[in-house]
Amino acid sequence: MLRQDTIASLITPWGVSGVGIIRISGPESLAIARRIFRPSSGGCSWKSHHLYHGDILSLDGNAVLDEALIAFMPHPHSFTGEDVIEINCHGNPLILQSVLDLLLQLGCRMARPGEFSERAFMNNRMDLSQAEALAAMISAKSAKACAMGLAQLKGSLRKKIEDLRLLLIEAIAQMEAEIDFAEDLAEQKSPAVPPQIVAAEEQIRSLLSTYKEARVYAEGLRVVITGKPNVGKSSLLNALIGRKKAIVTDIPGTTRDLITDTVHIGGIPVNLTDTAGIREPRDMIEKEGIELVWNHLAEADAVIVMLDGSSALTDEDQTIIEKNKFGNVIFAVNKSDLPAAWNIEDAKKFVPADKKIIRISAKFGNGLEELKKTIIASHGDEDKSAGAVMVINLRHKLALEKALRLLQSAEENLMSGASMEFTVFDMREALDSLDEITGRKITDDILDRIFSSFCIGK
Repeated sequence: MLRQDTIASLITPWGVSGVGIIRISGPESLAIARRIFRPSSGGCSWKSHHLYHGDILSLDGNAVLDEALIAFMPHPHSFTGEDVIEINCHGNPLILQSVLDLLLQLGCRMARPGEFSERAFMNNRMDLSQAEALAAMISAKSAKACAMGLAQLKGSLRKKIEDLRLLLIEAIAQMEAEIDFAEDLAEQKSPAVPPQIVAAEEQIRSLLSTYKEARVYAEGLRVVITGKPNVGKSSLLNALIGRKKAIVTDIPGTTRDLITDTVHIGGIPVNLTDTAGIREPRDMIEKEGIELVWNHLAEADAVIVMLDGSSALTDEDQTIIEKNKFGNVIFAVNKSDLPAAWNIEDAKKFVPADKKIIRISAKFGNGLEELKKTIIASHGDEDKSAGAVMVINLRHKLALEKALRLLQSAEENLMSGASMEFTVFDMREALDSLDEITGRKITDDILDRIFSSFCIGK
């Protein structure tokens, strides 16, 4: 579905760089390029996917805006499926803006966020899951997230969804045949569940089981550091990220707001949050800060409860332990460089036997490597994703969950002896849910929401 207008945008980040690339896409791309480009020697044949050297000229042709390399990619063999021109300019924002201004004068429209990818989808150059994978790759926080995005861009999820579609289509065709010839069939007990439904349910469950691990690599582990005031929470944050991010003083209550930063441990991004010390609040500001802590603790993938090993355990310590002990929690006993005021065995009276207790010194780094390994181990077993199709997008997860519920409903209808029309209806709804992932069946408002979240130039 080729669009009638021509769009343009910078597709490399704004800022000073060696090269900045401007992309033009649409029916007037080549005509505009011919108007503004003067080759450095000889003619320009505009051969597909070749770079040509020359000058970008002003609208009146009297001034050179930049010396550039230019390439023409005719439809349908371009990223967007339309005629595309890419201009490689020098990466000075002033130069890039002057070229973009020239393109707008010649009839181009500035591309909306994600509009190049949207046109690629509309022109069947990629399905919706691949377009989203492209966005995921660009914003990936880890090498593994990049690899997962690349696999999806190459069509790994699309192929899996197509396999699931075939299973459902086969089952629907079989059941509709039974409906059409119901009068010719002898009276029988409730029909058996087609094996295609069982196989599809198993495969969807397998896909859904990858989401948690994929999310960790794509978005990072959310780890919250908590404890009473002055146990060394801010010192631990600084030690883990390797620089001073949080203010450290001997004054209790120094940290009032949440302080966050990200560190990579074992290839996994870990989003650390330092929090206000938990105690009876002294004022309204501290009260708000402590309430915020409890909210973040509830949403964390893992919690580090810090205890001061150089002073006796207090009622505040015991309250914090009690409220966190059943979650995914690691207990870090800080200030191991100082004489111990109590033994680890003392804490085990309050801490469940399956929870890890590590002695550390945030000041000198003792025990931090063990703590890092424990943080990574807290998100589950070793990497199981090698060669597996991964679900890395929440929208895909929700669509798969809906499809699974509908298949389970279809199965229950069959087993209960309900009319087969109800089962077929659920099966078709499940098929629609799968088609939402690849974009076979999608509404315009969902498309707008998806592509508007992309960056400009994508």
